[in-house]
Order: sequence, then structure tokens, then C-alpha cells
Amino acid sequence: MIFVPFTGVDNHKQCVTFGAGLLFNETTESYKWLLESFLKAHKKQPKLVLTDQDPSMKAAISEVFTDSRHRLCMWHIMKKLPTKVLLIYESILRSFFLFHLF
Repeated sequence: MIFVPFTGVDNHKQCVTFGAGLLFNETTESYKWLLESFLKAHKKQPKLVLTDQDPSMKAAISEVFTDSRHRLCMWHIMKKLPTKVLLIYESILRSFFLFHLF
């Protein structure tokens, strides 16, 4: 089960949990259902939505929360960065060595 918390910041700059959902799978339809249910309960779209880099969640947010700004979590980006940089570095080295072999 996928746990989706809805957290925010109140007037006293304290973290508050507004709601949560459990999803069976991470499809765009599942996220749309959850976001529409949140919107039905709270009657107002959030100003900012902060998520990881899940493409199905991104698609659902753009369809349901049309007035919200969607931003990616820096912690998730920095966590993936070393592997991405290593893959790019290896690709450059391979192309450099293959170029010099011919």
C-alpha cells in the first residue's frame, strides 16, 4: 500500500497533517481519485504541492490542482544525483574511448 500524507504549515509555522490516503497502486487514476477526494473535503486547492519525481503523480496534480504550484522535493533530487552523475560520467568515458579506438 502506498501512503500519501497531506501536510502543511499553519499560521504558527508548525507542521500540520491535513489528511492522508492509502493507495493500492501508483497510477495517475489513483492519484487523481485521491486528490479529488482531498479537494472535495477541503473545498480549496493548496497553493503549493511538493512531491518526489513520480510522473503519474505529476500528471494527476496538473489535472486536479490547476491553481497550485507543483515543485519537486530537493531531498529526493539530491538523493538520486550521485547515481545520475555517475551514469553521465560513465557514458562520457565510453564515448571518449570508443571515439579514440577508431
